[in-house]
Amino acid sequence: MKNKPDKADFLAKCSVCGKSLDPDDIVILSEKEQKTTMHVTCAKCRSAAIVFLLNNQLGVMSVGMATDLDSEEVASKFGGEAINSDEILDLYQFVDGEGGDIMRLIKNGKN
Repeated sequence: MKNKPDKADFLAKCSVCGKSLDPDDIVILSEKEQKTTMHVTCAKCRSAAIVFLLNNQLGVMSVGMATDLDSEEVASKFGGEAINSDEILDLYQFVDGEGGDIMRLIKNGKN
């Protein structure tokens, strides 16, 4: 995990409050060929996002998604082993066997 270089001319703005983001707001999670994945936290409103940048012959594309995870939590999960289809089926069968009410299971699990 490393911070974006100080000399970077990063022009993005926070999607929640509109504040310009500076390099201190950004943690690079992965850089591969023409794809960069980063975690961004707004210094003003503290909202966070995971942002994927792709540089190709058409230009630069970005996709971001809001998250409640901080950069350390994302870094610890990022690049980990993917969930396989057997695990998804196991989860489905478990939830179905418990009456199919996943929200009840989640709420009961937090208590």
